[in-house]
Amino acid sequence: MQRADKLSLLMVVALAIAVAAAGCGQNPSPTAGATGGAGQEGAALKVMVPCGQVGPFSEIVKIFQQQHPDVEVEWIPENMVTITNKLLDGKDTADVALSMGDLELDLLEKAGLLMDSTRVKYAENSLAIMVPTANPAGVKTVADLAKPSVKTITIPDPKENSAGVHALEALKSAGIWDAVEKKVLFARFAADSKDVAAKGQAQASIGYYPCAVEVHIPDQPPAQPKNLRLLTQVPSDLYAAFSCEGAVLKDAKNPEAGKNLLALLQTPESQEIFKTWQFIGDESASPTG
Repeated sequence: MQRADKLSLLMVVALAIAVAAAGCGQNPSPTAGATGGAGQEGAALKVMVPCGQVGPFSEIVKIFQQQHPDVEVEWIPENMVTITNKLLDGKDTADVALSMGDLELDLLEKAGLLMDSTRVKYAENSLAIMVPTANPAGVKTVADLAKPSVKTITIPDPKENSAGVHALEALKSAGIWDAVEKKVLFARFAADSKDVAAKGQAQASIGYYPCAVEVHIPDQPPAQPKNLRLLTQVPSDLYAAFSCEGAVLKDAKNPEAGKNLLALLQTPESQEIFKTWQFIGDESASPTG
């Protein structure tokens, strides 16, 4: 890729980041959420939720509120990078932080922000290759990303995104990193990585499988991403398995309610909800065309 073209794409990503930095792109604004009953003094529970989990969490939080009617739940959907940095910088606080993968919780744990022994895995996650709807480069497999017709591949920045960490791992495991390294454009947010491909400015993007299948909006059915289609899941043997994770924060005002929420996320009932939203699925059912 020519340097001028790559700089142009970086400007596109930067503009998208400026628009979406405070929230989730086309997902709900950070002020959206759900609350339970009136609650009692000190019984509120604040949860920071990644945009990609808005769909399943909006269902699971209703179960939690039925089980704990005295707890008022404030949940804030935001980009995962935004959540992590707000907590790391001390610009925001919460009782519970949820994540799409492992890197983000690793960063919070290393910073000493997590309450001991509360970090849990609660839903399998995975990677997918996405392409513009017409798939002009004719990509069918991971190996095809090395083809000359593929000029640009977007992946989330592995310094800040679990998706980026495991996408980089997959490209190296597939033996094509040397061939694609100069084609890769790192986007700070996973949503921006996907959007660049949807605009036809990249021939392929690697990101979270659930986000490639549908867009999550509270109280609405799943919506298909626009101008983008799921090509195939990245073979699971190319990267280390990872899951959505959560933990109670050390400075939580309602740690017991936070622990109860994390326990609920791990129950069979919640697992079925995550499965409906494509977090836990059958890789063999992935499209390949």
